[in-house]
Amino acid sequence: MIRRILAVVLATAFRAGPAEIAAQTRPPIYEREIFSYHAFERRDPFLPLHPDTQAGPRFGDLTLSGVLYHPQLGSVAILTDRTTGRRYRARERDIIGTARVVQIRIEEVDFVITSFGVSRRETLRVRRERRTGG
Repeated sequence: MIRRILAVVLATAFRAGPAEIAAQTRPPIYEREIFSYHAFERRDPFLPLHPDTQAGPRFGDLTLSGVLYHPQLGSVAILTDRTTGRRYRARERDIIGTARVVQIRIEEVDFVITSFGVSRRETLRVRRERRTGG
């Protein structure tokens, strides 16, 4: 039985021509799969999330320097960026960096800060300098 199978295999191998033998010994050809990415309105994943030139100041670097309060005409908050010294004037609903001004009161301002889709509420108060009597 084994001799018969061996004889059939050898006969088939010797009947094959050089082209058929070459086709059997040729390495396989792999075709590469190609993908395409349509971004549409998605952001480029290789760009930073908040480039420093466009994001504005970080909320942690802002201090409330003063408030120009007027209940009928609208109030203005004066904010200072501690790292650059730059001053910002903001009214209610204005956006500075990732912070939006919600409410301006006489000595404090409420903000909503949104980072990576998560919002939180913060309040800045005017710092009064203490004067020492002498």
